[in-house]
Amino acid sequence: MTDRERKKLREAVYAQPLFSSHEHYNDLSGEPSCDVNTLISNSYLDEEWTFLKPGTDRNARAVFLANLRSKSYLRWFRESLQTLYGMDEALSVENWKEYDSRIGELRRGKGFLRKLYTEHCLYECVVQDTYWSPGEMPPQFDFFRATFRINSFLYSYSRNGEDHNGNNARRLYGFDTDDIDEYVRNMESVIAEKMDSGCVALKSALAYDRPIAFEEVDKSAAARVLRNKTEPDEEEVKLFGDYVFHQICRIAQKRSIPFQIHTGLGLLWGSNPMNFEPIIRAYPGVSFVLFHGGYPWCHVIGGLLHNYPNVYADLVWLPLISPTAAVNALHEWLEVSNSIFRIEWGSDCKTPEESYGASLAFRNVLFTVLSQKVEAGYFDLDTALHIGRLIGLENARSVYLGTEEEA
Repeated sequence: MTDRERKKLREAVYAQPLFSSHEHYNDLSGEPSCDVNTLISNSYLDEEWTFLKPGTDRNARAVFLANLRSKSYLRWFRESLQTLYGMDEALSVENWKEYDSRIGELRRGKGFLRKLYTEHCLYECVVQDTYWSPGEMPPQFDFFRATFRINSFLYSYSRNGEDHNGNNARRLYGFDTDDIDEYVRNMESVIAEKMDSGCVALKSALAYDRPIAFEEVDKSAAARVLRNKTEPDEEEVKLFGDYVFHQICRIAQKRSIPFQIHTGLGLLWGSNPMNFEPIIRAYPGVSFVLFHGGYPWCHVIGGLLHNYPNVYADLVWLPLISPTAAVNALHEWLEVSNSIFRIEWGSDCKTPEESYGASLAFRNVLFTVLSQKVEAGYFDLDTALHIGRLIGLENARSVYLGTEEEA
């Protein structure tokens, strides 16, 4: 690979528009102020993911940065803030307050956040998962589309059941029944309404609630759980959820709705994507988009991508978790996939600042893999350029908007 070819590939990867298959944009305008700590608390650097708080004094911040100095989340967060807020040096204890000042000032500017998404991230389209209000999308961004999170349907066996986001479908969508057939009809009606109102996919984040293995369950058993006047035990909750999930897959297959599936991390013990293989096999008409590379089971995603034409592999979040894992996964998926049109990417962030960092991490991974493939003689530069555009933009556009680029 010549220097000229490398430069051409790099420029193309870093300049091309992107389609982010997954976002959790959180409007922070209601916050009293927005500073570094606000952005951290709405990022993968927050206490939930790192078990650390940045604190408000110099010593606490020093401890925070020292512990996370090699963390991928911090590496891309710092690069993003430095670029977006025009700072000479990366975030440190010494310049923390100056970052606070810049963030507070610039974020108040009209159109600033839109500019971050469109001119820095270069997003053509974003699929939003508003888990606190499933199926909704930020009205201020006309390039956003919505996915509809279905977790609550599995936990509305009673008026008190809730998924890990505190959602109950009966309360959210105004239906109340103890009849299993009516429950499923109501569920299908809500899904149809959400799709008709502009949602482009269904989303399961059930890996945070339970294992992603869903057994076939007799309808009468699920009906008994629904009729039960006492709160169900753990086994009954799983039984009801298994039945309902199969019904959601049936609806998705009937209506040709893409289905985004969180795999990996979450409740780590139950999130191996191989647990989901029976569902993939049972519903060949559903396009299952498997998220996060199934990290740490990226090889499993490759195997499923190889064996099932209804599997789509999404790098979403993975370049932020570990660029090394993402590079290895993408190398492998390119080699095993029976269609280059079934690999995509998403940011999976709450703020445009972190999303920009995620986009940089992805572009870094994409350029690394494509350049290495060209250097190894695996394919030529033109193929690399085409594949880069497919993974970054065209494949997700096809899945969610139905527009395809010719092979």
